[in-house]
Amino acid sequence: MSAQGPSKQPCARPGIQLENLRKTYPDNVAVDDLNLTVGKGELVAFLGPSGCGKTTSLRMIAGLTPITSGRVVVDGRDLTGLPVFRRDIGMVFQNYALFPHLDVRRNIAFGLEMRKLSSAEIARRVNEAIALVQLQGREGRRPAELSGGQQQRVALARALAIQPSLLLFDEPLSNLDAKLREEMRKEIRDIQKRLGITAIFVTHDQVEALTMCDRIAVLNHGRLEQLGTPQELYERPATPFVASFIGRTNRLAGQARGKVVEGAGWQLAIAEPHHGAVEVMVRPHRMKLAQSTVASPEAVNRVKGNVVRCIYAGEVIQTDVDIGGQIITVEQPNAGSEVTPEPGQAVEVTFLVRDSLVYSGAA
Repeated sequence: MSAQGPSKQPCARPGIQLENLRKTYPDNVAVDDLNLTVGKGELVAFLGPSGCGKTTSLRMIAGLTPITSGRVVVDGRDLTGLPVFRRDIGMVFQNYALFPHLDVRRNIAFGLEMRKLSSAEIARRVNEAIALVQLQGREGRRPAELSGGQQQRVALARALAIQPSLLLFDEPLSNLDAKLREEMRKEIRDIQKRLGITAIFVTHDQVEALTMCDRIAVLNHGRLEQLGTPQELYERPATPFVASFIGRTNRLAGQARGKVVEGAGWQLAIAEPHHGAVEVMVRPHRMKLAQSTVASPEAVNRVKGNVVRCIYAGEVIQTDVDIGGQIITVEQPNAGSEVTPEPGQAVEVTFLVRDSLVYSGAA
C-alpha cells in the first residue's frame, strides 16, 4: 500500500500549506520534510504518539520554534521567518496559559491590547467572544475561580478575539475529565464550523481526531504516514502503523501464497494476492465467535482457537482467543443475554474476508 493513500480535499482554496517543513536537532530529526495542505475553513488533526513531531510542527507554524528548512504559507502569505506577533495566528495551549492576576475580560482583551486597537473595538470583540463561548456573567472572575472547562473557554475566546487567519490547538483537552472533554469537543467543532476558520488540532487521542476533524494527518518519527478523512484512515489505513494506531486491531503473522495466508494451525483467505511474510489485521468488532455453520452470502474466514480470558466491558464483551500461539481479541455487543465462554474452551472465530487488512512483511 502507498505511504499516504487517497485523500479528499474538502476545500478548493488552501488555508495553510506546509512545504518540506523540517526541524533538526544535533541528536535527532524532529520533523522530516512535512508536506501537506489544509483547506480554507478545514479542521485537520495532527495525530500521533509522544515524540512523533506533531507539537513541534505546530510550534513551527506558530513561530514559537525556529524552522530548520521549509516554508509555512497561510492564505497565500509566506510566514517563514516572521515573528509570532506578525503571523495573524491564534493559539490555544494545553495549559491554557491564562494570566492568573487578570479576570476573564482582561485575559480575552490581552491580544487586542497588544495590537493597539481602540477601546471601543476591544470592548466589542471581547463581548462577542464571551458570548461565543457562553461565559456571560463570569467576566469579572479570575482563572482560579473558574472550572477547567471554563478556563478552556477563556483561552479559546482569547484566541478567537484577534480574528486570526489560522487557529492552532495544542492538546487543549488533555487536562479535562472524560465527560467534559466530550462536551468541549462538540463546542470547539461547532464554533470552528460556524466561523469557517482554518484550524489545526494537535492530539494523541484518536477519538478526538476521529470525532472532531475533517481530515487527520498521522505522524510517526517526524514523518507523515497518512493524510485522510477519519473514514479513510480507519477503513483503508496505508501502513501497519496507521492500522494499529487508529482504532484497535488484531495482528496475525503468517506466510502468503497468492490469496491464502497460513500460520501455525490456521489458514485464511485474503482478497488480493500476496507472497511471503505478511501481517493480517482485523478489527476486533468485525470478528465474531461462531454460533453455527450457516453459510454467509460473503466469503468468510473461520479459524479455531481456545479462549484465554473473557472481559465484561459494559457495552461490549471482549474475548481473547489463542490462535496457534497468537492472541486475538473478539469484541461483541452486549445484548444482556450472552453466555460468555470459559478459559480453555475451544471456539471458532469468524470474520469476512473483506474485513482483512494485509501488509507485506512482519512488523
